[in-house]
Amino acid sequence: MRTRRSVVLGLAGVVAGFALFAGIALLAGSGGVDVRLGDDVFNAGQVERLAAAVERDGPIAIADASPRRARDLYLQHLGPTPEEGWLAFSAQAPGAERRCLLQWLPAEEEFVDPCSEWRYPGDGEGLLRYPTMVEEGRLSVDLRQPSSPGSSPRVP
Repeated sequence: MRTRRSVVLGLAGVVAGFALFAGIALLAGSGGVDVRLGDDVFNAGQVERLAAAVERDGPIAIADASPRRARDLYLQHLGPTPEEGWLAFSAQAPGAERRCLLQWLPAEEEFVDPCSEWRYPGDGEGLLRYPTMVEEGRLSVDLRQPSSPGSSPRVP
């Protein structure tokens, strides 16, 4: 008797799980539910720590963890103090595939696109930019309002 009850409860749980999954899939596919795994404002961390890391190792690559994986970016610090001079820009050239992550060349202080070999200056000119904000010693990047790339890259 106890075994039969366990089997019935187990089957009821499986059916309920499938029904829940199907309902979520149906709602997500209908456009009535906005499924988002990332925030619109990225909290990058403490500016003193980040500035020291950029000075030591160069611009910091941040991979996009959202399902679209369309906003990989670099954090660059070119200011006189940890609170000033922050830049955030796309880690790929405009229209490039995700696999073409720009590579930092420290000696030249510029980025190179490994797929096209086009070069971009260390301030990210020619790349899609994102506004940055420093509040209470913490850097945030607003991913909602990117600005246009601007000028063209330097051709190899």
